[in-house]
Amino acid sequence: MCAQPAYQPGTGRPPAGKPGRIRKMAVLFTDVVGSSTYFKSYGDLAGREMLRKHQELASGPVAEHGGAVVKVLGDSVMAYFTEPKEALKAAVRIQQRFARNNRGKDPQGRILVRIGLHYGDGIVEKGDIYGDVVNITAKFLPLVQGGEIFVSGQLQEQVRGLSWARFEKLKLKVSTEVLKALAIYRVSWDDKADLDPSQTVVLVLKPSWNLARTGFEKAWKRLLARKAGLWPGTPGQHATLKDGSLALYLKEPSEAPAIARNALRFLRENLGSDRLPYLPIQILIDKGQFRRAGQPALEKLEPGLARAKPGEISISRAAFADMKAPAGFKVIAPEEGDENGLFRLLPEDAPEGDDACLFLFQHSMGHGEHAPCFYCGDRRHLPSDCPSKQLPDVTRGMERLGYCSLEEINDLFLESLNGTCAPESEDLARQAFFELKSVFQLRFLRTLWVSNAQSWRKVEADKDEEERGGMIWIGQDCIRVSNLVQAEAVLVNCLENRPGDFHALCAMGFLQVEKGDLPKAKRFFKHALENADSVPRQIFTRFLLGRVHELSGEQRHAEEYVRKILFAESLCHEAMYLDIRYKLGKGSTSEAVRRIRKLVEDNRNYFIAFLIDPELAEFSDKIHPELRNMLDKARTGADRLSKQAAEEIERMQRLLGADDGELKRAVSYHGKVQELLDTDSYFGYLDIIYYASVIVQIGQRSSEQARRKLLRETGRLKERHQAAERYMRGYPHRALLGSLPEELAGVEKGLEEVRQVIRSNALERFRDALTRTRELSAVMDRLDQKVRRLENLRRWVRFTVGFSKKAVLMEAAIVVIAILLFPVVGHYLSFLIPSLSFSPENIWVYQKGVLIIGGFAGLFLAFLMSARELGDA
Repeated sequence: MCAQPAYQPGTGRPPAGKPGRIRKMAVLFTDVVGSSTYFKSYGDLAGREMLRKHQELASGPVAEHGGAVVKVLGDSVMAYFTEPKEALKAAVRIQQRFARNNRGKDPQGRILVRIGLHYGDGIVEKGDIYGDVVNITAKFLPLVQGGEIFVSGQLQEQVRGLSWARFEKLKLKVSTEVLKALAIYRVSWDDKADLDPSQTVVLVLKPSWNLARTGFEKAWKRLLARKAGLWPGTPGQHATLKDGSLALYLKEPSEAPAIARNALRFLRENLGSDRLPYLPIQILIDKGQFRRAGQPALEKLEPGLARAKPGEISISRAAFADMKAPAGFKVIAPEEGDENGLFRLLPEDAPEGDDACLFLFQHSMGHGEHAPCFYCGDRRHLPSDCPSKQLPDVTRGMERLGYCSLEEINDLFLESLNGTCAPESEDLARQAFFELKSVFQLRFLRTLWVSNAQSWRKVEADKDEEERGGMIWIGQDCIRVSNLVQAEAVLVNCLENRPGDFHALCAMGFLQVEKGDLPKAKRFFKHALENADSVPRQIFTRFLLGRVHELSGEQRHAEEYVRKILFAESLCHEAMYLDIRYKLGKGSTSEAVRRIRKLVEDNRNYFIAFLIDPELAEFSDKIHPELRNMLDKARTGADRLSKQAAEEIERMQRLLGADDGELKRAVSYHGKVQELLDTDSYFGYLDIIYYASVIVQIGQRSSEQARRKLLRETGRLKERHQAAERYMRGYPHRALLGSLPEELAGVEKGLEEVRQVIRSNALERFRDALTRTRELSAVMDRLDQKVRRLENLRRWVRFTVGFSKKAVLMEAAIVVIAILLFPVVGHYLSFLIPSLSFSPENIWVYQKGVLIIGGFAGLFLAFLMSARELGDA
């Protein structure tokens, strides 16, 4: 078993070991052949680079195979291993590396290395090794040629079962008695052999001190004292690391889950009243090369441990492949495509978790050795060191956190508490935490500095972008950077010149907070309240005074200031939030829960505030069930409306076609809905409800517009059809109608089909009905042309018949007048007017004239009369 360093939680000192301990080891020496010649040929700079290259190529395989480089002496490297086979593998890989490095180089520029290996007893002390095993290796190393590996008989005995290695016993001429008694072998190897390092399964139990209560340290010490009871028999080597972690190197990988489960049971039984919703311990089972020269080397485990969830058993893909699905555990596989994802093993006999607890680390965020920070409530720093002073005026941390799932929120805060998060993740968790009490912070004074808003809710919306400056601004900025001496000098001078300046008085109050003098801070804040010239400034100073009283243990006064704020502005959410917290503290749970629901409905950011605020941790069993109900309600509504929105889009596609503008807008909203569904977040569900409702409204509006359009189209078509039918019924020449009656009957049948669609309100058929209406309209266009042609024909026939009748009558009258009446009239006129020469001889001439002129006049008159009648018709 390996050395077990003393348990030193929370310290940065390395664990104390046992110096001068004798152990079995394989010692490896490398030496550059002809290094002096290389320096002479290429110069000191090139020679120095050659030695650096030698060290680089030799050190890598040593570390990969669990060895430790002890010394680098000029052109030689000394290392040792606890596993002889790994030492030989490392030696072969070193030679392979140098062979690849030498390819394509001239003989003089190549680096040739000889390697010697010996196995025996050695002493490890203060990072160095001593003993005959070292001396003997150094003695036979000069016998080795460049590119070769020599091993002693003792090492060959340990590794002779390797299939890829062949050993040739050498007969060397040596002068010393030590070497004469030593069997030496030249090693040859198969270049295609699998030389991967031998891997072991390691189980690491790592306490999360940042998440634990004080009682956990006692339980952990008891576990370390009785750790042998966690596993049957002897599983393998184990060690207690400097941070208190327990590492076990297992001979049988399948035992790892059972050992981890025993540890979880032990801690649950020993924590008692200090139990949290989770066990503050990270457990990881992994497979790899996690020892160096027999000592734990767990650096490669750190990324996996950072992803391991507290109180659960996490296992890497490589380790899980060795043990498959262990019995008695529920296995949760990592997401598909996540190569670095961990399997999670949940013991089937573990106690049921508290599903109502949505956020696990609410208790852990309130730990610390200081009094609560005035600015943020954190006990891990003083107000002068509060990070909130360095944050921008607006960070929107809670808003961004609201779009994370509960699992992501827990992971973000776990990483932040453990200090293992990426910068962007750390910002999100920390910024959301500092927003909880932003109204007490120096940056809120900057927001209020030049605001002219007369309403508290408009303070942030009414930010003035004009430059903020002056000596008072410099004074508060000195507070921001914790330059308190200069800040006090500047602010005192400002108050001497302007004793009632609101900003200077507030800044002086913050200065006293930084100095730890709360009574003096209270006096300055009261003076600032007396000089506040707007409702928002009065509210701000009352918040600050309430905070001072609360931290001073004067809860009743703090509550009184909150009541005054709500009296001045009943919709001040920050005051409503504090009032709820005070009511919970006094046991008014039902009223507080009702107000929680109302406040979250008014401002959804408070869902995150109630979720993560460590000052509400003792009431989480009352608050979290209500938050769970709100989340479930939002999820249910989002699921229902997202399905309805999808159906509405499908109907719109059938109704309007893919090119419709309203449909494209609805599809863009639906894309946002799909993205938000993946977040599984409260804010995401609320946004889904909004976007899906908009989609439904667009669909309903589009459907109604389509219905109205269809009604208009069918109405116009019906009027045209009725007009054509009336004309057909009154048409006098039935033989000329042809197929018009049948075609009008077909249009009437089509209109009836469309009317049935409208009456049934079958929106999915509207598009087809509209298409059918357009087809019927095209038919009516053609029938209208036929009707016009029939009408023109009827009018032509009427004109022709009328003209013929009138022309015959006119011509007959002219003939009667010319033949019968004209001679009689001429005869009598001759008696009356002798000068007229109407003799029987020339009367015919006059008759012909009357016939010709009268005939043309009669035809013209008949045409005019017929045309007039046609126009009147």
